[in-house]
Amino acid sequence: MKKILIFSICTLCILTNLTFAINANRLSINFNDGTPPNPPVITGPSSGKIKETYTYYVTVSDPDEEDLLIKIEVDFGDGSGICGGCDGRGPWHSGDVVEFNHSWAEAGVFGIKGRVADEHNNWSEWSNPLPITMPYSYNKPILPFLELLFERFPTAFLILRQLVGY
Repeated sequence: MKKILIFSICTLCILTNLTFAINANRLSINFNDGTPPNPPVITGPSSGKIKETYTYYVTVSDPDEEDLLIKIEVDFGDGSGICGGCDGRGPWHSGDVVEFNHSWAEAGVFGIKGRVADEHNNWSEWSNPLPITMPYSYNKPILPFLELLFERFPTAFLILRQLVGY
């Protein structure tokens, strides 16, 4: 009877230690699951013409170097966005640079911002917006007319200046 009791206690101790060792290993594997990636850094041209395509570069990073970054969401500031990883691209490692192309249909000032998700579906904060200026790009027809007029009649500028009072 004593031998069975001692055997049971030893077995219980071994199983407890084994269970503790297995759970400790699981805890160390899952320790970095809660750390979100860093916001991406977006670079590219800061101005341009409407209806022309421009390339922007998104640099991704994660404090947990072993994590894969599986989604990149970019908001171009004009109501449109793109999701890298949703389109079949990726995954990426920390430090990778991903290219995105975009063109604006309207003139204005926009801000491109982005965020990244790792393999544990932890999303980063939105990045600081990269300001983009798309100016109006139409020619005013009155300026070529005035240039032609002043080239043809050089004294007309002097007469016009007298009439306006400058």
